[in-house]
Amino acid sequence: MNNRKYNSGEIYIGAGSKNRFISSDIIRDEKKSSIAIIGAVLVLAIIVCTFFAVFGGFSVPAWKSEHTTATTQKPKDPLQVDKKFPYATVTDKTNFISSEGGKGLYQLDINSDYAILVRLSDMVTLGHKYADEIIYPASMTKVMTVIVALDLIENLDDEYIITREILNTVPQGASSAWLSTYVGSKVSVRDLLYGISYMSGADSVLCLLDYLGLSINEFAALMNAKADEIGLQNTTFGGAIGMDTEMNLTTCRDVAAIMAYAMENPLCVELFGGLAYKLDFIDMTYYNSTLSKTLNNMGTNPGSVLGDEYTLLAAKSGLEDKAGYCLVSYIRNDLTGEYFVLVTAKADRSDAYPPNKNTILDMAEIFESLKP
Repeated sequence: MNNRKYNSGEIYIGAGSKNRFISSDIIRDEKKSSIAIIGAVLVLAIIVCTFFAVFGGFSVPAWKSEHTTATTQKPKDPLQVDKKFPYATVTDKTNFISSEGGKGLYQLDINSDYAILVRLSDMVTLGHKYADEIIYPASMTKVMTVIVALDLIENLDDEYIITREILNTVPQGASSAWLSTYVGSKVSVRDLLYGISYMSGADSVLCLLDYLGLSINEFAALMNAKADEIGLQNTTFGGAIGMDTEMNLTTCRDVAAIMAYAMENPLCVELFGGLAYKLDFIDMTYYNSTLSKTLNNMGTNPGSVLGDEYTLLAAKSGLEDKAGYCLVSYIRNDLTGEYFVLVTAKADRSDAYPPNKNTILDMAEIFESLKP
């Protein structure tokens, strides 16, 4: 054991035969020199970084660069940066509300209590009948349902297992895509969307909401937020199915705006514009669309309803006690290339056969009245 004494000016370092004593004054001097060197380096680094930042030579560190485009320059199309939701509607248009005016359709012998015809190129109302009165849209609601769903879906090929628990929540009397036949089966999100747009299936709607992890009220809130985004003034959604009990309230003018917005999305055009869809998860099962049913109701010559120059491209019908027969249609003039949206609502049910026939007759009457 080393018994050597040392004074307060010395520091003992080490052990055994190589014990050493170093003056604390020397250590303090060395520390001061080290601090001075470090300070000088930091000052020089700050000067260099400032110079390059000011004169354009400074590059953002890699961990920040992924946010540079989004934060410093907002792109015209937000999906150019974020492709997480590739099916959302993105459009340059800002006004989907048709202008007032147009030819009154009140004097026409149409069965529908409410109607509007809008030319989409300039959003001008060509004809109307109480277009701004409050109506029940019935399953025309599902156009907005699909719009909002596409804002939230990342992958159409995602799978969802049909459960009895969700199907038991389908309201009595609601339309169906017959998913109860396939409890336990895996369906794609695409299948659910076509079940909504083609079959107007309330079961497909509720399964899709379950897939998205949203309650009916939460999804309705998103629908109302989208209505505000589009600029609707007279629309409130209480649910995504379109039953009278959901207190969905709107106007023909607002429904036309919703359809105009939807038709900016190519996937919406497919969902409401196709004729038949084969389900992914089971063989030999097809959905026939609202469009195909509407064309069938037009008879053997659909051109006789609209005129030979017009083509019906997409449609969504609705039927409820308070709503009556409803139909929103997307139509093209093949000669001029112009596009139109026609909405007819609350057509009488009593003599309508086949279903929605009265709305078809109203369509023919309205287009006939607009001829020069």
